[in-house]
Amino acid sequence: MTAERLRLDQMPEPLAQLVKAAATLANQHRLRLYLVGGWLRDFVATGDWRLATGIQSLIANRQSLDIDFAVSSDPLPFVEQLAKQVGGRVVRLHDDLPTVRLARWLEDNPDAVADFTALQGDLESDLRRRDFTCNALAVDAVELTQHGEAIILDPLGGLQHIAQRVLVLTHKRALQDDPVRILRTFRFAATLGFAIAPETKVALTEAAPLLLNAAPERLTMELAWTLQTPQAAEMLALMDETGVLTFLLPELMPLKEVPAAGYHHLDGFCHTLEAVRQTERVLRGETEDDEFNALLSQVRDTFNERFGYRRTGVWVVKFATLLHDIGKPETMTVGDDGSVHFYGHEKVGAEKAEAICQRLRLSRREKGIVVSLVRYHMRPVSLAGARRLTERALRRFWRDLGDLAGIYCVALSAADLMATQGAAMTDEHRQRHYFVLRRLLETHFALQEMRQRPRLVTGHEIMERYGIGPSPLVGQALRLVEEAILDGRVQTKDEAWRLLDEAMAQWLAEASQKP
Repeated sequence: MTAERLRLDQMPEPLAQLVKAAATLANQHRLRLYLVGGWLRDFVATGDWRLATGIQSLIANRQSLDIDFAVSSDPLPFVEQLAKQVGGRVVRLHDDLPTVRLARWLEDNPDAVADFTALQGDLESDLRRRDFTCNALAVDAVELTQHGEAIILDPLGGLQHIAQRVLVLTHKRALQDDPVRILRTFRFAATLGFAIAPETKVALTEAAPLLLNAAPERLTMELAWTLQTPQAAEMLALMDETGVLTFLLPELMPLKEVPAAGYHHLDGFCHTLEAVRQTERVLRGETEDDEFNALLSQVRDTFNERFGYRRTGVWVVKFATLLHDIGKPETMTVGDDGSVHFYGHEKVGAEKAEAICQRLRLSRREKGIVVSLVRYHMRPVSLAGARRLTERALRRFWRDLGDLAGIYCVALSAADLMATQGAAMTDEHRQRHYFVLRRLLETHFALQEMRQRPRLVTGHEIMERYGIGPSPLVGQALRLVEEAILDGRVQTKDEAWRLLDEAMAQWLAEASQKP
């Protein structure tokens, strides 16, 4: 649908009120104020703000309340005055192109932000400096407020390109002016469902080396938003086709030399992309095992866990999946019988993943979980191959990874399994793997239930009984009782004390002998 006008009543009410307040303030100071950017693009693309396909709707079923303005003044004093009227927090974003954000202007929606950028010259000159024609649209905010509607200004043919659902650069040097736009191309293609114009693909290939000079934090943001979409695997394939992935994640390229063999029907690189694709199916509950789907649905909310500005657990799981096999090229060996092995690839991969996370400036929390997932992604496979699956081994999985990373690891393992269809992968192997994944989730629920019960003995009681202060021994004692309860060896407080008396005597004796 091509929209030539925007009516104020077509906007969500909170956004309409913000536009009114900003336009009134601009009119009082005789400033030009234009509504520009993503919200306007999404409205035109759908014809209905409730169907907006921007990144915010991918993260939560919220109204699209992220909006951009261009104002013919220094935006800082303007936004400071606006904040006094509507509330929110004022954040200076950029100085080279003066940009100020009004954050949290809507109390019940932390993602509601309004960015105000200083108008660069006249409106057409300003729009020509933007990235894509679909974003080079504007509406006069004062006119919109005064008349209830306003014409959508389109000097670069963005409306036609939106109707054709194609991404076209505003000018040849758009990517050179800001290399982060290289990744933004794939994010827009994924979130809007647009194709990338052939000439834009050529420009991406030519500009790809410029990623080496881009701010890592901004690259990570665009990558995260792209991986959170259902089209993540397709976008990664396009990044590879244009050479972008070579400069963004060069560690993935050696995977192309890992051959398809044994359990794997694809080479290492294609298997990785397929695993990312299958992660999306796992998160939608579309594995081959209905019982596993039902169990995973009980923890689906954990994938909406927030990891920063509009970054969720979906991005963390997919990024870890993208890196899960990067240790294979360095550890690949070929046996006398021609079989290919990758002994210890998870350890090597975890070290490489940590370096990548540091380079891309992931948060400490994101890095910790991604590295853990790469390091432990083979644990479910090992459990499936064990001669005997013990309750203790299942509980150790959760103790080593923790609840959140453990759930993410189960999802990654399922996706890895679904992406593996080589001749060596029999139905028996597949069924055993799903059995272990189900048992892991059942153990997680059992541990959660036990934690909600009152403890038979508390940490304070342990310190008082044995005359010790806060120390790792207290946690060790609590875990011993927890394990015994789950094993059925302890049911009462007296039984717990008998167990601890014996264990603590040994632990304290060992501690006293240490220098």
